[in-house]
Amino acid sequence: MNETVAEYVKRIESTLGGQNPIKVQAATAQRLARLCKGATPAKLKKRPTPGKWSVAEIIAHLADSEIVTGWRMRLILGSPGTPILAFDQNAWAAAGHYSKRDPQKALEHFRVLREMNLALLKSLTPEQWRHYGMHSERGEESIERIVQLMAGHDLNHLAQVEQLLKPKRALR
Repeated sequence: MNETVAEYVKRIESTLGGQNPIKVQAATAQRLARLCKGATPAKLKKRPTPGKWSVAEIIAHLADSEIVTGWRMRLILGSPGTPILAFDQNAWAAAGHYSKRDPQKALEHFRVLREMNLALLKSLTPEQWRHYGMHSERGEESIERIVQLMAGHDLNHLAQVEQLLKPKRALR
């Protein structure tokens, strides 16, 4: 999908809708585990088409994204207004060998990292939620905005995983 940064942000925002972003994030690891339950490792690693990520690659991406998000939030909290670099998710997928990662281990990594980030968020003051960094592509992003974007990001990838694991209907 070729889209501009603005189109991506709009799509992710619309995915979240009016849902509570903290509740969405708190439920994501369990929803992923439920979706993947009973799926064979081969099914989790099967790409739908060349160049599109498998379920295993999506989970590895979510784990790495949680590292990035945690770093960004801590950077902002320690130095409000700081620059925030974008990253090339496809370059990270290739360099990090997402296709070779164990999906269950990646899911556990994601779960632990998410719990750490949610614990941080629960400790913040109202003022800290407004602290922001300057994203290299999206401009000013507060902690609150990052949380909203990540919740929409979760829902986007959960929908992809659900679609990839949906049983195929036999043609009649």
